[in-house]
Amino acid sequence: MPVRKRSKDYHDHNSKHFKALRAKHFPPGFPNGWHCVCNATDLADGQVKSISALGTYMVAFRGQDGKVGVMHAFCPHMGAHLGMGGVVVGNLLQCPFHGWSFDTSGECQHVPYRRCSREMPESSRLKAYEVREHLERIFIWFDAEGRPPQWELICHQRLEADVESGSFYLAAIRQMEFDQHCCEMHMNSADPYHFKTLHAPLPLPVLEKFLTADHTATQEYGKGVVNEELRDEWHMASFEERTHGLFLFGHPSLPVPLSATISKSIETNVTFEGPTIVHFRIKTPLGVLRQVKTILPIEPFKQYVEARWYAEKRVPRIIACALACIGGRALEQDREVWENKVYHKKPVLVAGDGAFLDFIRWYDQFYSEKSKALCYDW
Repeated sequence: MPVRKRSKDYHDHNSKHFKALRAKHFPPGFPNGWHCVCNATDLADGQVKSISALGTYMVAFRGQDGKVGVMHAFCPHMGAHLGMGGVVVGNLLQCPFHGWSFDTSGECQHVPYRRCSREMPESSRLKAYEVREHLERIFIWFDAEGRPPQWELICHQRLEADVESGSFYLAAIRQMEFDQHCCEMHMNSADPYHFKTLHAPLPLPVLEKFLTADHTATQEYGKGVVNEELRDEWHMASFEERTHGLFLFGHPSLPVPLSATISKSIETNVTFEGPTIVHFRIKTPLGVLRQVKTILPIEPFKQYVEARWYAEKRVPRIIACALACIGGRALEQDREVWENKVYHKKPVLVAGDGAFLDFIRWYDQFYSEKSKALCYDW
């Protein structure tokens, strides 16, 4: 007898056709704002960091004076990639090809064989980015129109002071990649109902098979929590999530003992600071945990995500690491949908849906006239 086999599945979310389809629906892949492009560790001991992201190629380095520079990667002389063999000499980045040297502002300060005393032409200057360094992370201001920073990063300030004082410690670091648009994680804030579907199973091995959680979520666009105070900030969005208990096999009649009481003592606030930076504050009976998550668009549909978890000194490290594990697995619950969906500018909505239109209006602020032109063939 013939064996009845399943037919082959030819859907591939990384295929050129599917990426082209998504590109017709989604916003441009590289929004204006602050983006975390590398870590301070990448620049230790005179290292030069090559960065391919945001539709361009960059290099980052730290001079002996401690100042960090991030600029376009290709030498204006003969096009050598400064991250491939370039070296830091004092406060300058030296090209490996002919020894041209550039400071952190992108200006060519030295050509070893140059005999003319006239100033170097403007075309010898590399495009350099505004840089901020917070929590051992390197951020640049990216803007399709070339405008200066439209806001400053401030949500980290209390946490940075707490880490320096020793009242908080770095508990865990998770690095991930997703084949999706950078807006997807932010769009979750507008979608409370998906917590009852994708995020209903408790995101832990084995337990997810028979334990589910009941969630509610609310959101406000144009507001954000800064130093534990809700403020009006046009580039921020605030999201509050609460869990109301655990249940066996999703049945409300089978609650897990004490889970509702414990859940009531846990408060989660999420503040989106611009299009690719997310701050979590989780208040538990054992103390406060903070997570800073950054999303770097490598390509329009390829994101590098790094999540750093910090915990109050009195929180046991094993608890902080367990929550970091739960947070990472919760992201994985979204992956299959995120990596295989399209974007509807005008979705068909019904009563009970989330604030999708508010989200779309808010996120559109991070694009400008030239944003679409930056998404050339990736």
